[in-house]
Amino acid sequence: MQTKLELYQKVTPLAHLGIWERNIATGKIYWNDAMRDIYEVDEHFNPELTESTDFYADYDAILKLVEEARATGEAVIKDFEITTAKGNHRWVRLRMNAGYENGENTLLYGTAEDVTEQISLLDTLVEREKQFHHAFEYAPIGMALVSTEGKWLRVNKVLCNILGYTDEELLKLTFQDITYHEDLNIDLQHMYELLDDKISNYNMDKRYFHKNGNIIWVALSVTLVRDQQGDPIYFVSQIKDITEQKKNHEILIREQQRLDNIIKSTQVGTWEWDIVPDKIISNKKSAAILGFLPEEFTLVSMQNWQERIHPDEQEENKLRLEQCFQKITKYYACECRMLHNDGNWKWVEIRGKIVEWSDGKQPLLMLGTLADINERKSMEMERIKTLEIISAQNGRLLNFAHIVSHNLRSHSGNIQMLTDMITHETDPAEKDKLVHMLGINAANLQETLMHLNEVVDVHSNGEQTLKRLNLFDEINKTVGVLSPSVRQAGAKVSIVVDKTIEIEYDQAYLESILLNLLTNSIKYRNQQNPLVINITAKDYKDEIILEIQDNGMGIDLDLHGQKLFGMYKTFHGNGDARGIGLFLVKNQIEAMGGNITVESSPGVGTTFKIEFLRKQFSMM
Repeated sequence: MQTKLELYQKVTPLAHLGIWERNIATGKIYWNDAMRDIYEVDEHFNPELTESTDFYADYDAILKLVEEARATGEAVIKDFEITTAKGNHRWVRLRMNAGYENGENTLLYGTAEDVTEQISLLDTLVEREKQFHHAFEYAPIGMALVSTEGKWLRVNKVLCNILGYTDEELLKLTFQDITYHEDLNIDLQHMYELLDDKISNYNMDKRYFHKNGNIIWVALSVTLVRDQQGDPIYFVSQIKDITEQKKNHEILIREQQRLDNIIKSTQVGTWEWDIVPDKIISNKKSAAILGFLPEEFTLVSMQNWQERIHPDEQEENKLRLEQCFQKITKYYACECRMLHNDGNWKWVEIRGKIVEWSDGKQPLLMLGTLADINERKSMEMERIKTLEIISAQNGRLLNFAHIVSHNLRSHSGNIQMLTDMITHETDPAEKDKLVHMLGINAANLQETLMHLNEVVDVHSNGEQTLKRLNLFDEINKTVGVLSPSVRQAGAKVSIVVDKTIEIEYDQAYLESILLNLLTNSIKYRNQQNPLVINITAKDYKDEIILEIQDNGMGIDLDLHGQKLFGMYKTFHGNGDARGIGLFLVKNQIEAMGGNITVESSPGVGTTFKIEFLRKQFSMM
């Protein structure tokens, strides 16, 4: 026994193999130096039974191994986890046998080998196998191991679902059996290049036949696994169903072709704006709209576009663009004039939509169109001009109708009043005076009709009737027309107007304005006080102000001020009132470029102020 032990002691350091022995009778335990190294004890350590077993995490397993060695009389082996004297965790492989003398167990002996690295490697391999199995079986795409001849060796459920086969059915086939014939040669070519080590992997889109006969598109990615000698073992294939993607791509191509045809037929330019670097790509039509050849077109940034937009529309264009950036509007749309290559301004419509945003919600890419709307805009402006002419003519027609109605009614009312007064007058001298006034009114009526005829003639030519008029004479004549009403009302009319003031005005308008305002003063007089009408004119640098002031009933401006000059608005409950007079006055004054204001208080009276602009009158 001693000779064998000496031999072991010479050999074991070469294999770093620990040798141990326990004498059952004496309890003495022997460890060689390798044992002490494994358990990380010093060279003088002589273990007792309890000390030697304290290193083991599973003491019961040690006892079972001892019992097994004694019971069988044969060598037993088992791996144990230990904690060394220095606190390190290791795995040791114990080999144990029992020695007998005269049928009695007198000795236990064996070896201990540090297998920590082997166990760790094995655990790593097991873990990797688990990970591979999990990744293989539960991958979101089809996975397969394929032999170098093309036979399916292992497939996951996703691949079975893609191809419509069960795994048992698929494992009986090769990939060649179900590959669409037009794609097989290129697939085989890649496979042979992979086997010849010309490429490390390959990717391709290919078609398979589904079990039901349909053709399906897949994205295929293949790598080759080799053994330690570099010989091919099997292929690892990743297969993703892209049938719907291919269909959508075909639809997209058809839609793109259709869109291209539409764009060509509508003569609309297209552009693409990469917003962050401010780069614009435009098609040939965009260049042609602005009069450029494609190679001449230099609008390669939005800044270039902005500079070519008419100054009057640049701010509006920037506002529309910013509203799109802020998602206030879904689309950027702006009609503006852009400078054509020939130097003229051309109306265009620019439209765009942001199709890509950053994670920070900043715009990245905008697609848009450029359309030539010059002809449409010309037609719109012509239509607007026509509508303005029609509106102006309608306004003049309405004005004329009211002038005719009001002015002629004033004259006819005065003539009727004078006729009645002449009929009832008995004093020959007074009757002669009334007949003279009747003649004056008849002459004024004739002059009014002549003015109205002139208005008709001039309005037919689309022009305005302007005459140089003496303001005092026109006021005096109007007061004369209303003299019967003034006399009947017992009113006093004061005219304080410089006789040298002349204005350029439409005579029918001026007569209508004066008649309306003076008639209103008479009609709405305060019955408790004698009526006083003061007419004054003041000459300023830029304008002449005519004031017509009375001490009549007055108007509550807090109540009626906002609607004073409205059509069909009345304020005193007069049954004869039609609410046309003041509307007509304001309309006529503003048509001549002037303005009218009013100051009034109930029971105090009213003052109308009329502004005649300097550019429409001259001084003698």
